[in-house]
Amino acid sequence: MNLYSIKPRFQQALRAVERPLVRRRVHPDVLTLSALGISILGGVALAASRWQPGLLLVIPVIVLLRLALNALDGMVAKDLGVARPWGEVLNEFSDRLSDVALFGGLAFVPKVELPVATAAIALMLLSSYAGILSKAAGGPRQYGGVMGKADRMLLLAAASVVAFIVGPWVMDYALMVMAAGLLATLALRLGKTHADLKGLRLR
Repeated sequence: MNLYSIKPRFQQALRAVERPLVRRRVHPDVLTLSALGISILGGVALAASRWQPGLLLVIPVIVLLRLALNALDGMVAKDLGVARPWGEVLNEFSDRLSDVALFGGLAFVPKVELPVATAAIALMLLSSYAGILSKAAGGPRQYGGVMGKADRMLLLAAASVVAFIVGPWVMDYALMVMAAGLLATLALRLGKTHADLKGLRLR
């Protein structure tokens, strides 16, 4: 169980934003790339928070915008009838770049140990890759685990606010929690993939 399960309700809440985008025929790729741009800005804000701690309070807004854009691109693509395989590739690739850009900024936050940040980002990429591999091998896309995209984004948003109040050392502990959750998520997704693909034969 993770926050991915509330995605339908989140999408419903975004309908009021989606409708004008569809009317103006905004291409979903614009939304996908906007999410990447927002993530880069978030990473810069995290890195610069060592000099301007107030920038940590921008992170929850960045998190909300990225999650909204990530949901809207798929919604708009379906309603405009332009959903296509390349769009899925661009979405997945941009998502991974966004993760590195945003969470990579934590490596520059005071009190954050570089090995901890590196481990968390590596596990983030591996758990996402494990989810995609299942689909590539003929099974369903895996979204399970305690540290999916929405979960780690929420953790980052909460940790940023707490770090502003009590100090940047909080971020190191948040990354440790994230890494542990990502390791569990990776194991669960691989196990679920193995179970789903059991009995399937390569064509």
